[in-house]
Amino acid sequence: MYDVLNRVAVDSTLSNAKAYEVQLAIQHLEHTQKNDLLLYDRNYPSYFHLATLCFQNKKFVIRCSASSFKPARSMLKGEGDDSQIVTLKPHHSKLEQIQAHNLPEEITVRFVRVKLETGEYEVLVTSLVDEIDFPSEEFLEIYHLRWGAEGFYAILKTRLNLENFSGKTAESVYQDFYSTVYLSGLESILTADVNEQLAARNTKNEQQVNHAVSFNAIKNQAVELLCSNQATDVVIKRLESLFLTNPVSIRNQRKVPRQKRSARHQLNYVNRQRKISF
Repeated sequence: MYDVLNRVAVDSTLSNAKAYEVQLAIQHLEHTQKNDLLLYDRNYPSYFHLATLCFQNKKFVIRCSASSFKPARSMLKGEGDDSQIVTLKPHHSKLEQIQAHNLPEEITVRFVRVKLETGEYEVLVTSLVDEIDFPSEEFLEIYHLRWGAEGFYAILKTRLNLENFSGKTAESVYQDFYSTVYLSGLESILTADVNEQLAARNTKNEQQVNHAVSFNAIKNQAVELLCSNQATDVVIKRLESLFLTNPVSIRNQRKVPRQKRSARHQLNYVNRQRKISF
């Protein structure tokens, strides 16, 4: 569970590859707060999940897939209104499971259709049923915030090279996983003030801290920051001066087409071309 506004992992779990991701997501809920808005991709809109969220009074926005609920399927075809409030009931085959967990046997949700720049439709199911307080045109921007979670995975896997484990035992894998997640949050916290300074600069494009610079600086200063008797303020000031070097520009309007590469090409990159920088 990732806080996309503050760029911090709120809760992390390393589980079996066959684990049901909806169940893992439900386990994260104990770490949420009253006014949190939970954003999920299209793997999560099952009735069981929606009923659990509604039962716990959680606010959510979830992308629907083409095989999702009937209202979502018709809206993806361009049928009906862009905002529809619907009462859902579980499939008869799932009713016993719903009853076993004391979940509601019907829930009222809202389906919102948004149009992408490509002309394609995207349908979101949400607990925000008030169409006046939450107009449909705002949902595209809201759901776009979820891309921050994808960026977080990219940092873990590429910049921090998470999958290059330091050992082969389960314990070493757990240590590498949780220390990497911790380090990512530490970087977000330490660079927050510097990012505000960079954003305030009068430049053509807004700037932010370069992750290559920040993670390298933290790597070299981590012992002094976390384990030494050196004054923390002194180490942080030193880090902040490094964070200000070589900032990167934020180009929100830039559109880079996604390139689909073959598995052979990807394997060659991982084995022969990728440079481990952390």
